[in-house]
Amino acid sequence: MGENLRLQLSKVVRVNRRRAFEAWTTPELLMRWFGPGQMLPTQATVDVRPEGIFKFVIEGPSPRTGQSMSVTFTGTFREVIPDERLTFDWAVAGDPGDPTFVTVEFRDAEGGTEVVLTHEKIPNADLVNRNRFGWGGMLDKLGVLLEN
Repeated sequence: MGENLRLQLSKVVRVNRRRAFEAWTTPELLMRWFGPGQMLPTQATVDVRPEGIFKFVIEGPSPRTGQSMSVTFTGTFREVIPDERLTFDWAVAGDPGDPTFVTVEFRDAEGGTEVVLTHEKIPNADLVNRNRFGWGGMLDKLGVLLEN
């Protein structure tokens, strides 16, 4: 049993909540930003409804090691409130243990939308740090995509 740690990050993007939400739920948009560093999805399947599943296959050079790699992420949406909130289980192929849990909230902010990501049930500090780096970079890429 892990430590059940929590990570929270946020990013203000200069678009409305609907556009920010679409970037998290539309495969064509996810393919353009959803991956850390230079990594991007080669596959993005999403069924955006409660109990709907998603699968991302992310490929490219690892932001940490530079080595080419492929990582598969899967999960199940638990809550879908358009333009407001997504909650989902989050599993990484090959990682031991139970899935973790992610909430993405879309809040009105001056000049745009604050995207608040909370990742919970993380089993150890090393994974908190890896997720901070990964999610942080992904939120930055989301901002670039949406603001261009």
